[in-house]
Amino acid sequence: MEDVAILELGIEDLPPRMVKSTLQQIQTLSKELLENQRIEFKKISLWGSSRRIILWIEGIKPRQKDMVEKEIGPPKNVVYDTKGKLTSAGKQYLKAKKAREEELGIEVTEKGEYVYIKRYTKGEKTIRVLPSLFQEIIKNIHFAKPMRWGKENFYFGRPLRYIFSMLGKDCIEFEIGGIKSGRKTRGHRYLFPRWIEVTSAQSYPEVIRKAKVILDPEERRKIILRSISKIISIIKRKGYPEAKLVEDEELLEELSYLVEYPTVLWGEFNVRYLSLPSFILEACLREYQKQFAISDGKKALPFFIGVRDGGKHNLEEIVEGNKRVIHARLNDAQFFYQEDKKLPLEKKVIGLKGITVQEKLGSYYDKTKRLVKLSEKISSELKVKKETIKKIKRAAYLCKADILTNMGREFPRLQGILGKEYALHSGEDPVVAQAIEEHKKPRFAGDSLPSSLEGAILAIVDKIDTLSGAFWIGFVPSGSEDPWGLRREAQGVVEIIIDKKIDISIEKLLSESMTLYGDDENARQKLGEFLTGRVLNLLRERGLTPDQVNALIKAGKDNFTDLFERAITLKYITSRKEFKQEGLAIIRLLNILKQAKEWGIKVTTEVKKEKLKEKEEINLYKKWEKIKKAVDGFFSKREYIKAYDKLSSLKEPIHIFFDKVLVMSKDPEVKLNRLSLLRDIGSRFLRIADFTKLQIK
Repeated sequence: MEDVAILELGIEDLPPRMVKSTLQQIQTLSKELLENQRIEFKKISLWGSSRRIILWIEGIKPRQKDMVEKEIGPPKNVVYDTKGKLTSAGKQYLKAKKAREEELGIEVTEKGEYVYIKRYTKGEKTIRVLPSLFQEIIKNIHFAKPMRWGKENFYFGRPLRYIFSMLGKDCIEFEIGGIKSGRKTRGHRYLFPRWIEVTSAQSYPEVIRKAKVILDPEERRKIILRSISKIISIIKRKGYPEAKLVEDEELLEELSYLVEYPTVLWGEFNVRYLSLPSFILEACLREYQKQFAISDGKKALPFFIGVRDGGKHNLEEIVEGNKRVIHARLNDAQFFYQEDKKLPLEKKVIGLKGITVQEKLGSYYDKTKRLVKLSEKISSELKVKKETIKKIKRAAYLCKADILTNMGREFPRLQGILGKEYALHSGEDPVVAQAIEEHKKPRFAGDSLPSSLEGAILAIVDKIDTLSGAFWIGFVPSGSEDPWGLRREAQGVVEIIIDKKIDISIEKLLSESMTLYGDDENARQKLGEFLTGRVLNLLRERGLTPDQVNALIKAGKDNFTDLFERAITLKYITSRKEFKQEGLAIIRLLNILKQAKEWGIKVTTEVKKEKLKEKEEINLYKKWEKIKKAVDGFFSKREYIKAYDKLSSLKEPIHIFFDKVLVMSKDPEVKLNRLSLLRDIGSRFLRIADFTKLQIK
């Protein structure tokens, strides 16, 4: 008979950003532990909010599966004689192991036949296994900054207040962090603030819904979006036909995990605050009130939309209260914004001397000087026009100044965006202003990338400087720990380079950056590996298999733009039905070159035509000479697919060559000449990938 098991952790206001991660961890942990404990189940579901985390296991079996283990013993000829009878040593073995002869079996291994004992372990009742299993789940949930409370040496994201746990109609009893599990849960903190005793795990969803708790964050999200859609329709009828929500996926997710019974409210604020830039207005609503802004697609509209954790009672009073707070906040924002504009952005830069990045890394003024130097070096390396370099250096000099503004201190997320606004107000070149805004991109996963070359170069320089400094002082991300957001910075560098097809050596980039700190070869090498790791992840996300990624990396990884062009090519050519025979020909060619290298044969690409004797090698040579110039022309323009299409025409000549010609001739000169021909051709294939690393099926 199958049943339902449930574990609910009542928590003291876990930050919404932690809820999703916690649910994902429990999903993985519960599946692994149930399988390890041989407990069969049909489905695992995870629900939760800031107030509770729920693990729901459907179709769970009442007992563990019985286990049969093999305990390998001595060789067969030690336990049995030639007639299959137990020897005296065999009898002693059974006695020592407290086993019966019928429990013995024979295992054939590489070393011969060995005796084993079959150990049967009857499965425990699930109700007896789940207490320790649930304890293990709770103990192994990781939080970046866990808390400890009470006298117990137990850490969690926020203090646990209760544990509800049942299997069918039975309570799963255990204790952790000084909290004993029970069969009681809590209703909604405002709408149903009392304890509820649950009679069975199966009845929990219905019971908790009656207690005004909507369990599934995805359902809460849909309720919020439906309500917002209705409100937008009302606003349109009020004379704003182009009204639409300023989308904010991060805020929507936060609210979906924050509330347990969402009720959406909306209101109107004074139109005089529309004189603020839209991005400041939106930030005020978001950061202060966790509210959405409304726009007509071009500018902000005087409305806000919020989400309440509760019902519709007293909603008008709540809206009025929100309006008072919003007016006060927007009034402050208007004052700060006007104050910020009184001093040109350039005049603020010197003040960066008073703000420390990190004790060993100096001030933001020191960082500014590094950005100016590095942007000039990298721009020159990329052969950027002098006028463009001048603008990039100017943007590098100004890009951190908005940290010192009132609005920048109030809204760190707007750094860069504010910089652009104040740069334009200060009369800076619009290209410089745009680069200042774009140097912070991408700010998060899925964010847009810099659209201008100036912004792209400055963004790379800023991120590489941050990464270099962090690795130089030993701040290397490990596990899930990444307080400086270095993985995001590295991902941004990779994405920008690929998007803008920036043709630069990563080794050169890191060398130039690290030199500004005092070069550390070990730190530089670690950072190079760190960046390469981001590239590998991106290649896998683009659908390349592990062997394809390995083949690409072996052929070169110092230029990310080149690497991705080759990745596109490899993915295309390996998807063709003709590739199997082409690939086998390439691998035959490359393998014999590897063999020659292992034997210490020094092979050049210089082929002596007069040394070609066999018609098959002469034919291969002629066909290669006919396409060689075109192939190299395509390679010079990174037109790898066109280059490969030409090279693949050698498939048949290569196969015939290997079938008819003895490469390793007894005549050293003939052998070397044949290897030189193969190396001349093989070196072109290796410019795409090391095909010997591919698994060709």
